[in-house]
Amino acid sequence: MPTDDPRLEQALHDAAPTVTTSGVVTQVTRRRTQRRRNRRLAAGALAVVVLLVVGSVAVVAARDDGSTPHVAAPGARLQARVITGDGAVDDGAGKAVTPTRVMLDPDPQLILRAPVFVGASALTVAAYDPGPPKAAASHDVRIDGAKVVDVVPFLATNVLSFAEGEGARWALTQNQDVTGGGRVPDTFLKRIPASGPAVSTNLPQNSEPVGPIAAVGGAVWVPVRDGVVQFDTSGKYVRHITLPDATNRWIAQIGKASAAYVTDGRSVRKLDASGGVSDPMTYGPEILGLASAGFDGRVLLASEQGGLEHARVARSFSDSPVQVTAVLPTGFIPNGLFASPTRIWATGTVDDSPAIALLDDDGVRATVVLQNVTDKPALAWTSEHTVRIVTNGVLSEITVP
Repeated sequence: MPTDDPRLEQALHDAAPTVTTSGVVTQVTRRRTQRRRNRRLAAGALAVVVLLVVGSVAVVAARDDGSTPHVAAPGARLQARVITGDGAVDDGAGKAVTPTRVMLDPDPQLILRAPVFVGASALTVAAYDPGPPKAAASHDVRIDGAKVVDVVPFLATNVLSFAEGEGARWALTQNQDVTGGGRVPDTFLKRIPASGPAVSTNLPQNSEPVGPIAAVGGAVWVPVRDGVVQFDTSGKYVRHITLPDATNRWIAQIGKASAAYVTDGRSVRKLDASGGVSDPMTYGPEILGLASAGFDGRVLLASEQGGLEHARVARSFSDSPVQVTAVLPTGFIPNGLFASPTRIWATGTVDDSPAIALLDDDGVRATVVLQNVTDKPALAWTSEHTVRIVTNGVLSEITVP
């Protein structure tokens, strides 16, 4: 039977529905838009879940003392950036390096924390017994290279600062809680002899430390909010020297006469071990720090515009105009000036991350910026090419060119 009958073909043609292409592109576009919208909604829901999880972790990670550490990304480990010279240090500048852990011998089985102090022959680090912060006793640990020289136990729960000089080593400690109707926890100066236990002396009630201690100029000095507390070289309380209130105060030995000087707002004053202070030597900008290496004093000053960025480091008591030896790099926000017997460095932050910059007469030699930090670390320039870091309870170091 033939299948090419024209009448059959015409009948099938007449019975077929009419199909139009009008609106096809619009419909396809609408469907694609709907799929993209659905994917965005799903991604948004996932992001909310991630934020809730991270928030829960942050709450769980809150410490007993009320502070909440930064929560690093899962799997993140301590990293650093090393920037040589005085160029800008923000926006990821420099070379990425991984700090190396220092394996102590013998291992003191303690949790290392700030502060640190670079002495004439060893690095001194605060250390604590494992356990809740309010119950953990503190210690003074001295480290030479990787060797633990000695461990001195304290009864106090907080170590604030260390010093060397005037025939002994020294530590400033503080209790955790306020007692006896005071408004500030009790604070103690500890004299650490060459052998034997540390001897502790109370500071006057409500003494509020606002800077590291110093053992120079024939006395031991504790900078406090309303002045300076003086002790003699045996650790006995001598007097309180009243100064205008300050939120930070720095003391250092300046010059070959071995005199002690203290910052006072925009001024520096000489401290006399026999009593009193000298008239102020005033700088224009705010003073942010004071330190001395080998009698060569430096003062950290706010920028010419009064801000923290581009802070200047100048020789102490130089003739006017101020003799600037370094300007801190773009992106570096300082919070202190420190020294060892042979070098001076500034500490601060870069993009809210802890940082340290080595200084000399020709400016900034190098800057190290930490990354993925989960606690409050301590940094110190312990040799010409080495920065040591105390964080996460251990000691690490970075080699700097």
